[in-house]
Amino acid sequence: LQKRQFPHGIPECGADALRMALCSHNVHSDDIRLDVGTVLSYRHFCNKLWNAVKFVLDALGPDFVPQPPEEVPGRRSRGGGFPRSPSLPPAPLPRQTEPRHPMDRWVLSRLAQAAAESERRMEALEVHGAVAAAHHFWLRSFCDVYLVGAAL
Repeated sequence: LQKRQFPHGIPECGADALRMALCSHNVHSDDIRLDVGTVLSYRHFCNKLWNAVKFVLDALGPDFVPQPPEEVPGRRSRGGGFPRSPSLPPAPLPRQTEPRHPMDRWVLSRLAQAAAESERRMEALEVHGAVAAAHHFWLRSFCDVYLVGAAL
């Protein structure tokens, strides 16, 4: 079957696509049935993700400085980074502004749902479920709805 689908060999798909394809399997044994079509699909997904991030970074402009992860309100510490000195007061949280546009609020709500689902799945050691939640958010909510609306 693979020989008929790919008579000239397996196309180059990239390490990220291979990782996503492997992590998307709900593994119950030592064997994984790797489908080249799935890897190819994740290659297209990774390319779409790259283009979406590039679009957003271009829209934010060259002066954009991302907020450090340790300053994001509501983010739980995973124990990484340097410990805070007990003699220093905690850094003040930045003032939160509510997104004005309904589509911004919508995509942020979808992101929160996807992040919660991914975290729940990772804690349950269900990597395939975390991959599915992230894939669905980026492809169906962010790229197919939010960015298409922003480009209009």
